[in-house]
Amino acid sequence: MSGHMHDTDLAAVQNPATPPALLAEIAARRGDLHSLLLHHPACYPQLREWILAVNPAIRATMAAPAPAPVPRRGRGGLCALLGCGGIALLGFALVVVLVVAGLFASSSSPEQPEAQGTGSRSESLAAFDAERSRFYELYAQIEANPVAPLVADLMTFRRLEASISQPPVTDASVADRASEAKAIRQSLEQRIADAAARRANVSGSVSEAIVDEAGQGFIDIAWNADTECGTPGEPDDGRVTIGCISEETLTVHLLPEDQLGGDTAIRLVVLHELSHLYMRADSDANGAELGSSGVLVEQGHFQGNSEVFADCYALTYLDLWTLTFDGRDYGYNYICTAEERQLMRTWAVEVHAPMP
Repeated sequence: MSGHMHDTDLAAVQNPATPPALLAEIAARRGDLHSLLLHHPACYPQLREWILAVNPAIRATMAAPAPAPVPRRGRGGLCALLGCGGIALLGFALVVVLVVAGLFASSSSPEQPEAQGTGSRSESLAAFDAERSRFYELYAQIEANPVAPLVADLMTFRRLEASISQPPVTDASVADRASEAKAIRQSLEQRIADAAARRANVSGSVSEAIVDEAGQGFIDIAWNADTECGTPGEPDDGRVTIGCISEETLTVHLLPEDQLGGDTAIRLVVLHELSHLYMRADSDANGAELGSSGVLVEQGHFQGNSEVFADCYALTYLDLWTLTFDGRDYGYNYICTAEERQLMRTWAVEVHAPMP
């Protein structure tokens, strides 16, 4: 692995296709890139004026006169009429006039560039506020569901909230954020409607009953693990993948029940996979890479392994002390301790995960 970090801001500034809204965001946090930003083909006049107003060093560089070119013999045209030195003086005068005019034009509001866009900033902000209010009204309806942060795309929405107030934000980018907030809200409305129709146990199976009870229609189930889930370990180590999850849509993928084992084994497998969705939701709710479950694993509990954590959730839920059923071994070969089970119960309460 290379020790060098990829500078995404620099790459964006060097890319002629980077949109103006992103250039404005980069300008706000990367004064060291102002010089390059000024030469970007999408650097619009208001952003240029803002950079010159807030960055005196760049402004001084732009205002400095270029050295007069050395006259060359035999040159005709304007050089013959005014002299090459005359052209240099005329160019310098024009630069000074333009720079001074630019400073006067930008001195009224150096905090952020005048916005570029087609809509009114105040209208876009009002639209965003309306979408935010409606979003959180909808979220309140499902907040007690353990996968609510995933259903609502909560982490993305919170990032929108944070970014809309970070200068310099153009009119265009504010409008984009309002549109994105609307799309997330509409998606949440649709998912709530879809969940109402999915709550019935259509198959009448043990596994679907557990999923429906846990997700209240927000989690789907499919018996297609043979095609949707990879195979862990080496091909000849005897392990078989019998379940996995996907997040779009939220789905638990299993082998057909007749291949999973008896009733207890089925419950164990389903609860194990559900716990992975709860962990993902936990992470999104915290807006960080690690949710509370991840912190516990990082601290060394559950052998520092998220799969063992999932096993422990199922074992604690079912009050079991074995992973062997009908002569078949399940899970990841570790029976969590009484202390870890208490940690699991505390975590389940925190994230609204079902726990008897």
